[in-house]
Amino acid sequence: MEMLKNIIQKHKKLALAIGISIVLFILILIFLLTLLIGGSSNKYGNRLEGIDEVKLSGDILDTMALEIEENTSVKSADVRVQGKIINVHITYNSNIEYKKAKEEAEKTLDVFEPNIKEFYNIQYFLTRETSGDNDKGYVIIGNKHPSNENIGWIKGEE
Repeated sequence: MEMLKNIIQKHKKLALAIGISIVLFILILIFLLTLLIGGSSNKYGNRLEGIDEVKLSGDILDTMALEIEENTSVKSADVRVQGKIINVHITYNSNIEYKKAKEEAEKTLDVFEPNIKEFYNIQYFLTRETSGDNDKGYVIIGNKHPSNENIGWIKGEE
Protein backbone atom coordinates (compact mmCIF):
# COMPACT_ATOMS: atom_id res chain seq x y z
CA MET A 1 0.00 0.00 0.00
CA GLU A 2 2.88 2.31 0.86
CA MET A 3 4.38 1.67 -2.54
CA LEU A 4 1.14 2.66 -4.34
CA LYS A 5 0.94 5.78 -2.20
CA ASN A 6 4.52 6.71 -3.12
CA ILE A 7 3.83 6.20 -6.85
CA ILE A 8 0.72 8.40 -6.69
CA GLN A 9 2.65 11.10 -4.76
CA LYS A 10 5.42 10.98 -7.35
CA HIS A 11 3.04 11.16 -10.33
CA LYS A 12 0.20 13.39 -9.08
CA LYS A 13 -0.62 14.87 -12.48
CA LEU A 14 -0.72 11.47 -14.18
CA ALA A 15 -2.89 10.00 -11.39
CA LEU A 16 -5.29 12.96 -11.66
CA ALA A 17 -5.50 12.56 -15.45
CA ILE A 18 -6.19 8.83 -15.14
CA GLY A 19 -8.87 9.45 -12.48
CA ILE A 20 -10.62 12.08 -14.64
CA SER A 21 -10.38 9.77 -17.69
CA ILE A 22 -12.01 6.90 -15.79
CA VAL A 23 -14.85 9.14 -14.58
CA LEU A 24 -15.44 10.53 -18.12
CA PHE A 25 -15.35 7.02 -19.57
CA ILE A 26 -18.01 5.85 -17.11
CA LEU A 27 -20.22 8.90 -17.85
CA ILE A 28 -19.93 8.39 -21.61
CA LEU A 29 -20.69 4.68 -21.21
CA ILE A 30 -23.83 5.45 -19.15
CA PHE A 31 -24.95 8.05 -21.72
CA LEU A 32 -24.46 5.65 -24.65
CA LEU A 33 -26.26 2.82 -22.92
CA THR A 34 -29.30 4.97 -22.15
CA LEU A 35 -29.26 6.34 -25.70
CA LEU A 36 -28.99 2.94 -27.38
CA ILE A 37 -31.20 0.93 -25.05
CA GLY A 38 -33.66 3.74 -24.40
CA GLY A 39 -35.96 4.18 -21.48
CA SER A 40 -39.19 3.11 -23.16
CA SER A 41 -40.29 -0.35 -24.16
CA ASN A 42 -42.91 1.08 -26.54
CA LYS A 43 -41.65 1.00 -30.13
CA TYR A 44 -43.63 4.16 -30.95
CA GLY A 45 -42.23 6.19 -28.05
CA ASN A 46 -44.72 8.84 -26.94
CA ARG A 47 -46.26 9.30 -30.42
CA LEU A 48 -49.29 7.24 -29.38
CA GLU A 49 -50.13 9.53 -26.50
CA GLY A 50 -53.92 9.83 -26.20
CA ILE A 51 -54.69 6.74 -28.28
CA ASP A 52 -56.60 5.18 -25.37
CA GLU A 53 -59.27 7.88 -25.65
CA VAL A 54 -59.76 7.21 -29.40
CA LYS A 55 -59.31 3.43 -29.44
CA LEU A 56 -60.45 1.44 -32.48
CA SER A 57 -61.46 -2.19 -32.08
CA GLY A 58 -61.49 -4.90 -34.73
CA ASP A 59 -65.30 -4.83 -34.77
CA ILE A 60 -65.36 -1.13 -35.60
CA LEU A 61 -62.82 -1.65 -38.40
CA ASP A 62 -64.82 -4.55 -39.85
CA THR A 63 -67.99 -2.42 -39.75
CA MET A 64 -66.17 0.38 -41.58
CA ALA A 65 -64.99 -2.05 -44.25
CA LEU A 66 -68.54 -3.41 -44.69
CA GLU A 67 -69.94 0.11 -45.03
CA ILE A 68 -67.36 0.90 -47.71
CA GLU A 69 -68.18 -2.37 -49.52
CA GLU A 70 -71.86 -1.35 -49.73
CA ASN A 71 -70.87 0.83 -52.69
CA THR A 72 -71.61 -1.11 -55.90
CA SER A 73 -68.29 -0.05 -57.50
CA VAL A 74 -66.29 -1.58 -54.66
CA LYS A 75 -65.20 -5.19 -54.98
CA SER A 76 -63.52 -5.39 -51.56
CA ALA A 77 -62.36 -3.17 -48.72
CA ASP A 78 -59.95 -3.70 -45.86
CA VAL A 79 -59.43 -1.32 -42.93
CA ARG A 80 -56.47 -1.87 -40.58
CA VAL A 81 -54.82 0.20 -37.85
CA GLN A 82 -51.11 0.44 -37.18
CA GLY A 83 -50.24 2.90 -34.43
CA LYS A 84 -51.93 6.19 -35.30
CA ILE A 85 -52.42 5.26 -38.96
CA ILE A 86 -55.59 3.79 -40.42
CA ASN A 87 -54.85 1.95 -43.68
CA VAL A 88 -57.83 1.71 -46.03
CA HIS A 89 -57.34 -0.57 -49.03
CA ILE A 90 -60.17 -0.47 -51.54
CA THR A 91 -60.30 -2.65 -54.64
CA TYR A 92 -62.71 -1.37 -57.27
CA ASN A 93 -64.47 -3.26 -60.03
CA SER A 94 -63.05 -2.81 -63.51
CA ASN A 95 -65.80 -0.39 -64.58
CA ILE A 96 -64.81 2.63 -62.44
CA GLU A 97 -62.62 5.42 -63.78
CA TYR A 98 -59.61 6.98 -62.04
CA LYS A 99 -61.28 10.28 -61.01
CA LYS A 100 -64.48 8.55 -59.95
CA ALA A 101 -62.51 6.17 -57.71
CA LYS A 102 -60.91 9.12 -55.90
CA GLU A 103 -64.34 10.77 -55.47
CA GLU A 104 -65.80 7.54 -54.06
CA ALA A 105 -62.86 7.19 -51.65
CA GLU A 106 -63.37 10.74 -50.40
CA LYS A 107 -66.98 9.85 -49.59
CA THR A 108 -65.73 7.07 -47.30
CA LEU A 109 -64.45 9.72 -44.88
CA ASP A 110 -68.07 9.99 -43.73
CA VAL A 111 -67.77 6.45 -42.32
CA PHE A 112 -65.23 7.67 -39.75
CA GLU A 113 -66.33 9.49 -36.60
CA PRO A 114 -65.08 13.10 -36.29
CA ASN A 115 -62.85 12.29 -33.30
CA ILE A 116 -61.19 9.51 -35.33
CA LYS A 117 -60.53 11.83 -38.28
CA GLU A 118 -59.02 14.42 -35.93
CA PHE A 119 -56.65 11.92 -34.27
CA TYR A 120 -55.56 9.33 -36.85
CA ASN A 121 -53.77 9.62 -40.19
CA ILE A 122 -55.92 7.86 -42.78
CA GLN A 123 -54.04 6.34 -45.73
CA TYR A 124 -55.85 5.19 -48.85
CA PHE A 125 -54.66 2.55 -51.27
CA LEU A 126 -57.05 2.31 -54.21
CA THR A 127 -56.66 -0.38 -56.85
CA ARG A 128 -58.78 -1.41 -59.78
CA GLU A 129 -58.98 -4.77 -61.46
CA THR A 130 -57.95 -4.98 -65.08
CA SER A 131 -60.76 -5.59 -67.53
CA GLY A 132 -58.69 -6.99 -70.38
CA ASP A 133 -55.36 -7.00 -72.20
CA ASN A 134 -55.42 -3.28 -73.06
CA ASP A 135 -56.50 -2.18 -69.57
CA LYS A 136 -53.70 -1.65 -67.05
CA GLY A 137 -55.88 -0.94 -64.03
CA TYR A 138 -54.40 1.53 -61.56
CA VAL A 139 -53.13 2.09 -58.07
CA ILE A 140 -53.86 5.39 -56.31
CA ILE A 141 -52.40 6.41 -52.96
CA GLY A 142 -53.78 9.16 -50.73
CA ASN A 143 -53.40 10.42 -47.20
CA LYS A 144 -55.62 12.43 -44.87
CA HIS A 145 -53.69 14.11 -42.06
CA PRO A 146 -55.62 14.82 -38.82
CA SER A 147 -55.22 18.58 -39.32
CA ASN A 148 -56.63 18.49 -42.88
CA GLU A 149 -60.21 18.10 -44.00
CA ASN A 150 -59.45 16.48 -47.36
CA ILE A 151 -57.34 13.64 -48.72
CA GLY A 152 -54.09 14.55 -50.45
CA TRP A 153 -53.55 12.31 -53.47
CA ILE A 154 -50.26 11.25 -54.97
CA LYS A 155 -50.31 11.96 -58.66
CA GLY A 156 -50.49 8.80 -60.71
CA GLU A 157 -51.47 7.66 -64.17
CA GLU A 158 -54.96 8.55 -65.27
